Amino acid sequence: MNILTQILTFETKNLFTQQLIENIKEQVMNVITEIALDFSFHRYIHHMLNLQRKFNNLIRSLIIKFIHIIDDSYKKSNIRKKKYYINKSNVPRTIYTIFGEIYFERTLYVSKKEKNYYCFVDDILGLEKYKLYDPIVRGIAINDAINNNPNNASVHSSLNVFNILNDISKNKTTIISRQSIYRWIRNSNLREIKYEEIDTKPTLYVMADEKWIHKQDKRERGKRKWIMSKCFVVFTGIKRKKSRCQLLGKHVFITSSSSPYKELMEQICKIYDFEKVNTINLLSDSGGWILAGKDELRLYSHNRVIVNTCEFHVKQKINRSTTQKDLREKLAKIIYEEENKDEFIKVMDELIESKDNQARKDKVTEYKNYIIKHWKGIIAMKYSDIKSSMESHISHCIASKFGSRPKAYSGHYIQTYLKLQEASVNGINILDYYLKCYSSDSDFQYNEKEIEFSLFDSSTSNLPVCTSKSRASKILSSIAYSSTSF
Repeated sequence: MNILTQILTFETKNLFTQQLIENIKEQVMNVITEIALDFSFHRYIHHMLNLQRKFNNLIRSLIIKFIHIIDDSYKKSNIRKKKYYINKSNVPRTIYTIFGEIYFERTLYVSKKEKNYYCFVDDILGLEKYKLYDPIVRGIAINDAINNNPNNASVHSSLNVFNILNDISKNKTTIISRQSIYRWIRNSNLREIKYEEIDTKPTLYVMADEKWIHKQDKRERGKRKWIMSKCFVVFTGIKRKKSRCQLLGKHVFITSSSSPYKELMEQICKIYDFEKVNTINLLSDSGGWILAGKDELRLYSHNRVIVNTCEFHVKQKINRSTTQKDLREKLAKIIYEEENKDEFIKVMDELIESKDNQARKDKVTEYKNYIIKHWKGIIAMKYSDIKSSMESHISHCIASKFGSRPKAYSGHYIQTYLKLQEASVNGINILDYYLKCYSSDSDFQYNEKEIEFSLFDSSTSNLPVCTSKSRASKILSSIAYSSTSF
């Protein structure tokens, strides 16, 4: 049996409920009176903000009164007297919530047997020790840090909206330091996300690329270190609308692991049905680590992997080889129209011989060898219906968050940041994800089609929500019939 039902008497619950109702009536009457007497031009804004502040104050006072009631009831109860001595009364605590700052006092006890300290209020409400900000505030700050550049999360915070509504002065607009937000992210007890399955087509497309992130390294100060983050974008097709394209059945995977393909396949094999897949088109710049692991994309013998080398990097190599516009166009024509490998080698050799600087000759030779090495993939991309957009994806998914304003990251925690970013670009609500991971040990089940309709079950009552068997029904029923339950 819940301990609150044992220590709270009917009279106590009834008195608390009546005081709450009277307080609400008083606040509502004040609002109505103010609206009736106000004829100013900006009265809508004034009254909406005023209404929000009044109810924020009401909720804060409700929480404080409730804490006082349960603390006092437990102090006087026989349950407490059997187990604990009173160590200290009126121990203060402050918590920042979305309703504003809540300050309250409670009693600290000491066990009669083990001599351990115990705080009933903190235990019954599930309050963490030494935490100034509640989980919802922390979740909002983390959500802002992921959806914006992490370095700006403290300044451009959604909490500033709540601050305005809670009458916090202007010099306290930013109340959370960046260090606190980073610490909350690092300490997040994140669970595995189980994504919903995606309708799989015979052809699957995989785009891959890497982005280098600055790394913290106190052992070698003054020397730059890097973390290699890898990004995969998996999709089943595209939808064209004029000059723009939308990827269909898309899923993004980001990691800094040294075995990226293994982790990728562990996740996407649960999202896509590889038994239906005949062809896997790998669209990339054909980097060494990308080609080294391409065969790991095959789960079944009939899965065929085709490497497609993106046009961006090919044309980049051509443009860096020469500044002559006519020669650039000639080289591109030889590759993409004539598909003449021998002619390409001949023209590039002539270009290399024309250079006087040996370093320049070596660089152009490097560009030539890149194109020759990946010639098959370059031609495969020519005939592919879908081209690579990985450069824009890696910029959106990683560079804009971790590279646009350079900051060094710890190698121990970069994976946590990347996985939160991955969840965000895959459509996960980070606040919801953080709060569910905070309150549950189970994996996070993501299914946007899964909606709770039990509130609308058929019922003979004129308030069916209070008679259904859902959890929300039980809560609302306890409020509606406060004389019998609390």
